[in-house]
Amino acid sequence: MQKNITYLVHEGCQSTVPVEMTSCIGSCVTSSMYSAEANSMTHSCSCCRELESSQRQVEMQCPDGSKVTHSYVHVEACGCYVEECERTIRPPAQTAMYVFIFLF
Repeated sequence: MQKNITYLVHEGCQSTVPVEMTSCIGSCVTSSMYSAEANSMTHSCSCCRELESSQRQVEMQCPDGSKVTHSYVHVEACGCYVEECERTIRPPAQTAMYVFIFLF
């Protein structure tokens, strides 16, 4: 998990204190392998994402002098989330072939 301390800005208002922003960054296992049992390729896909998050609030100061409370998402835990792999099979790029015949 990556942590960053910053001021939040929302609709022109800025947090009165810096807040810790967290995000998920990392790599997870994705694979394609032949299965003799299925007699085909099997695919396993996963992505790095939040597994647990919470709502937090911060006071914000607006340009007109008013103060508002803003809610934001704070990531508590990250991990690899298993997803269904894209089923679209893209054919290999086709190369155009031109044949020129000259008759004399």
